[in-house]
Amino acid sequence: MIHCPKCSSEVLVETPALGNIPLDVCPACSGIWFEKGELEALLRQSQGGGQADLQLIAPKPEGQDCPACKVKMSHGGLVNPLLLVDKCEACGGVWLDARELELVKKLLGLTGGDSVVKVARPSSSPAAAPARDPKLILIKIAAAVGAVAGLVGLSYQMYLYFSPPETVSRTPSLAVAVVSVLLFAGGVLALNWGKEDRWR
Repeated sequence: MIHCPKCSSEVLVETPALGNIPLDVCPACSGIWFEKGELEALLRQSQGGGQADLQLIAPKPEGQDCPACKVKMSHGGLVNPLLLVDKCEACGGVWLDARELELVKKLLGLTGGDSVVKVARPSSSPAAAPARDPKLILIKIAAAVGAVAGLVGLSYQMYLYFSPPETVSRTPSLAVAVVSVLLFAGGVLALNWGKEDRWR
């Protein structure tokens, strides 16, 4: 993944739009990154394209960081002292801002082929949902069972409490009621605890 030396947050998009040479283009500023030999090959494909001297004129070590090597590129004239570009002395790559390729061709007297490339940002694929932990699923199931059991037990104790004594064979138990409440409350809390982060 290569980032634009001007728009550091933008990732260069590879495209064969110019002469079927896979160039890296910034979707924001339309600058083009030429790896070693790619600019020469592209110029040779243009009409009348012969060998061109693409050595920098009066280079100075004050260019932008190379998107491939991450070292400081040289800043100097390309073909003409007034056309200032960045070239990496380590890997031989050349960075041209938008429209600079067109200027290079004009200075060399070349007219064939396109000179400007615009690309769209690659669509970001949605992040895959994290796999659920089997242990957490079992805990969630146990919590649900506990909550249901507590609700059933509490409902039964309330039924015994509010029913006439002559219609039931048992008396309500405070201990069972307390246990039922604890089961129900604990199950509900366990089901909802960390719901946003843990149970997804």
